[in-house]
Amino acid sequence: MRVEVFDDYQSIGHFLLGVSSVFIPQIFYFFLAYELIEFCIKKGRKREKARNFIGDLLEFFMGLGIACLSLSIL
Repeated sequence: MRVEVFDDYQSIGHFLLGVSSVFIPQIFYFFLAYELIEFCIKKGRKREKARNFIGDLLEFFMGLGIACLSLSIL
């Protein structure tokens, strides 16, 4: 399975949500719930594959990780 990261414009949003979840932790829960619901609905309609779902999560966690590392350096 080949996971594509940063493959569309929404990828920037996923990354920025990850960064902002460092400051507002509730974003983390809403994002995970939204992505899971979106995946379940779109998978049933054959519009999204698991690699897209994993890619979205990777984009989010990259933003979260980079923001945490940046703040720990300061």
